[in-house]
Amino acid sequence: MSFVGEEAVVESDRLRVSVVVPVHRCIPYVEKCLGSVLHQTRPVDEIVLVDDRGGDDSMAVVTNFLDEAGASYLVVTHPRNLGLGRARNSGLARATGDLVWFLDSDDEAEPHFVEVLERALVEADADFVCCRTTRVDEHDRPLQIDEPPTGESVLSGEDFARALIRGRVKAYACTKLFRREILGDRPWDEDQAYEDIVSVLRLALSAKRVAMVDEPLYRYLYRAGSISTALSERTFDLFKVGRDARAVVRAHGLTQAWLGDMRGFHYREVLTSVAHLAMRARHARADRPGLYDTAMRRVRSEISIADAVPLARTGFRREAIFAVLVKSAPWLYSAILRHR
Repeated sequence: MSFVGEEAVVESDRLRVSVVVPVHRCIPYVEKCLGSVLHQTRPVDEIVLVDDRGGDDSMAVVTNFLDEAGASYLVVTHPRNLGLGRARNSGLARATGDLVWFLDSDDEAEPHFVEVLERALVEADADFVCCRTTRVDEHDRPLQIDEPPTGESVLSGEDFARALIRGRVKAYACTKLFRREILGDRPWDEDQAYEDIVSVLRLALSAKRVAMVDEPLYRYLYRAGSISTALSERTFDLFKVGRDARAVVRAHGLTQAWLGDMRGFHYREVLTSVAHLAMRARHARADRPGLYDTAMRRVRSEISIADAVPLARTGFRREAIFAVLVKSAPWLYSAILRHR
């Protein structure tokens, strides 16, 4: 091991790890979630719970579970439901660790999540570290690994940001361990859904190095009715995500260099995501009156057939097919999606 690595091992013995867990309507899942925290091979030093006022007994379930396990914890209580971004920021304000992990209360981590990520971060002298994700259903059956292998143990912050724009890494807050100083005071976007996409983009572009762990050490629950699976008014927050991402890239002087990538990002993360949520809601007859039409009208208004060729040339072939079909024959694309 290099001299830097030797220093890193010594440093890691001194680092404290805080985990921030927003609590909101999570009774069916939260004991497994917190169990995965308590069974880490490298124990966390601090648990910060944020009561985001879900109007149920989630906090009682959480505190009873931790009390019975003999675990200590801090509680931050919101005056009313303020959303996931504000909950993470509120928890961060109370966290005292050198490293911070933001864990969603319906997910789990493998037992060596903290141990492996901390080691990778310290050895790379990185600002944050990211692992891959196993997506599971409500019966805990693996569905897929969300990210391809990176093949790299360390990326520059700008390279990680570009990989995020291209869809090669995910912005999930929970698959990452952050140094406290890179986060600032309120890193997570507030008062909107999909709060982690642009937030992680900003953090990456402010980072010097990002450590990469190819193991899928995080288990992300894919469940019906969540923000990411159900059409609602919050779905339209994706259009703001697209605008905000363009503004961040522009602020870093990368608009021209990343022109093709940003086009692909807009089609993949915004237009395809909104259209899929709308069409699947229609297939399931779960769309609310007028919401499907509003969503598809807005998606189609932002599609240009002329984008298909540059999308395909820059590696966004699926997005190119999407653009052509949804603009010219949305009924056909819907029929194809129904059978995927």
